[in-house]
Amino acid sequence: MSRIRRLGIAAIMMVAMLVGGAPAFATEPLTTSGHVTDPDGFLSDEQRETIETPAKSFYSTYTTYIDVAVIPNFSGQKPLAWCEATLKQSRSAQKGILYVVAYEDGTNVSCAGSELAKDSITRLMLDGALSAARYKHKTTPLTPEEAVAGSRAFIDALRSDYDFRARNAAENSKRRQEEEKRREERKKEEAKRNRGANIIISAVIVIAIVSNLWVWIRKQREYEYGEPPTVDVDEEPTPIVDTVRRDALRAAAEARRRLSEAEEQVRAAEEDWNFARAQFGSAAAEEYGRRLEAAKAAIARGFDTHKQIEQTPDSHAKRRLATTITEDLDKNLPPLQDARKEFAAQREKRSSLPTQLADARERLVEELADLERSKEELSSIAGLYTESMLASLQDNPQRAEQLLESARAALETAGAHIDTDATRAASALDTAQRALTMANAQTDAIFSAKTDLDAFRERLTASIGSVSAALSDAKQLDSSDAFSPLLDEAEATIARGQRALVSDEDPLGALESLRDVELRLEAVLAPLMTQEDARRKAKETAQRHIRDADAALAWARKYLKDHEGSALLDVNKLMSEAEQAMTEAREALDEDPLRASAAASRVTTLTNRALAAPGRR
Repeated sequence: MSRIRRLGIAAIMMVAMLVGGAPAFATEPLTTSGHVTDPDGFLSDEQRETIETPAKSFYSTYTTYIDVAVIPNFSGQKPLAWCEATLKQSRSAQKGILYVVAYEDGTNVSCAGSELAKDSITRLMLDGALSAARYKHKTTPLTPEEAVAGSRAFIDALRSDYDFRARNAAENSKRRQEEEKRREERKKEEAKRNRGANIIISAVIVIAIVSNLWVWIRKQREYEYGEPPTVDVDEEPTPIVDTVRRDALRAAAEARRRLSEAEEQVRAAEEDWNFARAQFGSAAAEEYGRRLEAAKAAIARGFDTHKQIEQTPDSHAKRRLATTITEDLDKNLPPLQDARKEFAAQREKRSSLPTQLADARERLVEELADLERSKEELSSIAGLYTESMLASLQDNPQRAEQLLESARAALETAGAHIDTDATRAASALDTAQRALTMANAQTDAIFSAKTDLDAFRERLTASIGSVSAALSDAKQLDSSDAFSPLLDEAEATIARGQRALVSDEDPLGALESLRDVELRLEAVLAPLMTQEDARRKAKETAQRHIRDADAALAWARKYLKDHEGSALLDVNKLMSEAEQAMTEAREALDEDPLRASAAASRVTTLTNRALAAPGRR
């Protein structure tokens, strides 16, 4: 393209941008003219000659056209569809190959004529040649030099593959000729031996001569009709790429595809990383940055290795090098994607900070109300049970109050920084949520105390039996000393529960300790059990929890029916939720025992809250 023409086009583009934005120069499918078609004069005459020379040489050797089209873009069409549409109206429509490079998009594509497209080996070689061409593309849009280098690489790669096919065909033809020659020699030698044998036999006895002649004739007929047909040496051989080379080409093409995908992933990850640094701070995104650099280094190594693949004639070496690329990418790309997911999750969490803060504040109000009710509940049951039976509950209100104060302070911090320092706000909110959960555990223990104390002997006996069974299972399944401290603790807890049965000394504390050690024993046993045993154990535990929940629900129904306040809205709501949880527990027992246990525990919590609601007495 002349300098004047280039300046003219640039001027037109600038005017168009000023008027209404950048123009979209479209290139519709065209009819190729010669080995190089360059409708916009993107290449110089010398550059076109650089492509035409090897293309002409290829045609003179294999009578197959390789035509190159150099265009700005594909007019919004799919590249392959554009290529095939152009091919149909060009000289290479039958036995030819069209290579198209769109320099504005930095993309390329190839397609084969109707005769060549039937050959799967040809399609495979086209893929390998495209990979070789794309390796020469470094910028977008492409420079004329890159377009020429890619076109040459495409033609050279095909030339190498076709040369290999030709050599292989020649070798096959030579082997067939040699085999035919050996076959003719064997026939002559066999005929000679047969004639000699007939002469010797005929000298002995005529009958034997006749007999052996008949046998010979029979053998000759069998040989003539049973001999495999010979191949006409003048028939044009079908070139076949050996399996090793085919696999090497596929591996190289796959490695190049993976590198292209990895480049796009790293480009997107780098943008995300810069955003993460601005949003969360450089320190928080430091590990993300290290993973990004590791992925970049893997891609750089991959392109260097791919260059070695192009320069290596040995197929086995090509395959090994391609495997090295994919393994390196498989090692370094997943950690980068994990980092992106982690920060995406953090962003989602931050986006919901206002909602979480509002929920936590509402929960704080509820827990403060529960705290006051728990104090009343503790005073109420103090007149029903001895001080020793309530020993483990005496400090619960104070602990809950301290935890709620911590939650209040954390929520104030979160609210103060939610618009200016999201990281600090999220951390403070997390602290508040944990404090609220711990405070809830303290008050719930008081609300469930009366139910537990009324049936403590039954529940203690059941818990002691359950922990004893788990302890026995643990001793049988594990012969090492790894769990000895836990097993010793379980034995001490069982002994404490047995003492509480006899003396009524802190039965609630003993019951809570038994429940805690049972959960830890189950966690230890789970990996040691078969799937069937683990499911059986989980179901047994769920059944026990459902029995306890059913008893608690029945007692709550009776108590609320006999006392004032049972019609309060909040009480009715809690009891309704408890009924739903009870239904869920029963339905999930067979299919999901763990979910059944969780639902049963929720029943107990809800009934205790209903019994502790204001106005129930």
